[in-house]
Order: sequence, then structure tokens, then C-alpha cells
Amino acid sequence: MRLIVKTFNFFQMQRFITFGLTFALLAGVLSSCSKDELTLPSKVSFYFGMTPHSDSENDDVLKSGHGSAVQPGPFSFTIDKGTMVLTAIEFDGRREQGQDVYFMSGFSAPLVLKLDEPATQENVDFDIPQGVYRRIDVSLHLGNDGVPLHLEGVFNRPGMGPVNIRFEYEFDDIITIRSTGQGANQTITLRKDQPSTAMVMLNTGSLFGLVNPVLFMNADIIVENGQNILRISNHHNRNIFNQIAARMNNAFTVVFE
Repeated sequence: MRLIVKTFNFFQMQRFITFGLTFALLAGVLSSCSKDELTLPSKVSFYFGMTPHSDSENDDVLKSGHGSAVQPGPFSFTIDKGTMVLTAIEFDGRREQGQDVYFMSGFSAPLVLKLDEPATQENVDFDIPQGVYRRIDVSLHLGNDGVPLHLEGVFNRPGMGPVNIRFEYEFDDIITIRSTGQGANQTITLRKDQPSTAMVMLNTGSLFGLVNPVLFMNADIIVENGQNILRISNHHNRNIFNQIAARMNNAFTVVFE
């Protein structure tokens, strides 16, 4: 058995070293460019809205199971107006490549958003590093000196006529929402050359849709400035308030487009 050893002359070795250095330099440049690409900003505009909810029942449904003592007849209610006050927005994004992205942006003054009139809202824009995000959590910081979330509608109560509904969520709170892409797409792609929108929606049907109609029929009504008011808060009709407030975290969606 012979051991064969292949040797390089000086010029062969020089060419080999030169090729190796060139390859390493090119790989480093490509890696650097890839990292730089992942830091380039993509403009994302946030919009805020609500899905109105309407419901109606007849006296047979109202009397089933609980025996309401109110006058019989059909009733209906609609929730179609809302105001939300934000002090900050938090973004927590997990990317398939590159570092994850986290920031919290506070507002110099609380941002007052009329959910039923999106066209009147101030612009809420962020420059967010581009990339493919496998998960984005958006946290809304509710808070001000009054009522951070206020929903309104009309309740037609048999024997009384129209009664204004006021739902008041009086707590400073943080609501965290798992975002989705458009359609069934769970990943979200942000591109530097393509502005995106993030639509934050409050589904009022998710809040009010499962409340037993009997509770509305038997709720305490107050009179303000000659108007009948069905106020739902931590201090008024608390049994209804607790049911609605318990669904708050599941009533919001964020869709990136």
C-alpha cells in the first residue's frame, strides 16, 4: 500500500487562498445586506372601528325560563355608537428571520377615537421593520380621567318606548389582541415598498349578543334631562355589566392588510 500525498506549488496555494478570501468576503457582504434589509421600515397605518349589533325578541322568548313580570310585546335594541380612549399602543412581533420587534408608543395626550366615525380619527402610523411575522400581538392601553370605553344605542322596551343604552367601561386597562393576516393567512408580511393597514375592530355583538334579554327588560332605568337611560356600568346594572366586561378581551380583532 502506498500513501499518495498531493502537494501544491506556491502559485496554486496563492490562488486557493485568494479564492477563499473572496468567498468569505462575499458571504459576509450578503449576510450584512440581508440583515440590513430586515431593518428597513414598512409603514403601517392603524385604523379603529366597530361592528354594530342589533337584536330583537318577542314576548314568548322573553318569558321562556325566567318568568319576566314586564308587559308582553316585542322588544329590540341596537348598539351603534362608541368612543375609545387610548394612552398607548404596544407592538410585539415575532419574525421568521431577523430579530423580533417590540415597541410601546405612548401618546402625548390621550387619543380619543370615535369608533362609529373612522373618518374623523387622527392618523396613527408606525414605521415597523419589514419581514414575515409569524405572530403579532397588539396591546391597547385604555385610560383617561373619565370613561375609556363608552358604547351607546337604543333599547325599545314594551310599555316604555325608546330607552337610551349607555355602556361605560370605567377602568384603565390593557387589552392584548392576537393579530391575523387577511383571509385565513396567519402569517403577516410587511414590505418596505408597500404600506400596510392594521384594522382594529370591536365586535359589539360579541359583547352584547349573549346577554339574556330578560336582564335588559328588568334593568333599572334612570332619568336624565327628561330621557330614560339604561346605564350599564360598574355602578349601574352591574349584573349586566359583569357579563359584558368578561368578554372584552375576546371582542377585539386586528387584521393586517
